[in-house]
Amino acid sequence: MKSLIYSLIIELTFIICFAGTAQANPTTYSGSLLWDSDPTLSGLTATGNWADDATKIEWWVDDTTMPGLWHYKYTLTVFQQGISHMIIEASDQVFTPDNLFHLTIPTGWVAEIDTYSSNGPGNSNPYMPGSMYGIKFEGPKGGEDPISLTIEFDSNRIPTWGDFYSKDGRVPGGLTMPWNTVYNAGFGSSDSDPTNPPGNGSVQNHLLVPDTYIPAPGAVILASIGAVLVGALRRRRTL
Repeated sequence: MKSLIYSLIIELTFIICFAGTAQANPTTYSGSLLWDSDPTLSGLTATGNWADDATKIEWWVDDTTMPGLWHYKYTLTVFQQGISHMIIEASDQVFTPDNLFHLTIPTGWVAEIDTYSSNGPGNSNPYMPGSMYGIKFEGPKGGEDPISLTIEFDSNRIPTWGDFYSKDGRVPGGLTMPWNTVYNAGFGSSDSDPTNPPGNGSVQNHLLVPDTYIPAPGAVILASIGAVLVGALRRRRTL
């Protein structure tokens, strides 16, 4: 029995130390997608006046800004005719407002979570090449749309590769003019690989978005302790 208790103490000590070590190693990701006139070199697909070298999206994701959560920051910059809304993909039908914390958006902007497509009411997502479940950040009606938009939030879901979409109005000149839109060039393709085609010389065409839930560190430790206790009891019954 003493050897069993001693073994149990050793296992629990390892779990707690391991958990502390995992939390002590900060993780930070950053990247960007740029538009290029050569489609083979471009990580973005853009239309209208946004098809310009000035158009880009940058992201930063870390687990240090807010302990216990992942911090997401996105900055979209376009050439002219500012951004009316931007959508960041999230876990399909699983990501809810309960997974979104400490939202930082421009004054007057709002956020909502839903499924979006080019067939939505009012043609609000023209040229979107498929449907997407995500977080939509939208500016106020009649407000001045920014040419550079920064969005920040925290989430208890870890980052994975995904899609985004953004738009403004049409290029001036009437209803026959194209819309100003931009989205990642890999929109709708497999999110398991951030590039297309994968391999040497490929261009990244996805960005990091929130996906799978991570339990709180305390929950991880408790779950591990529970597993060890169950294992110890099973061993004791076989003695």
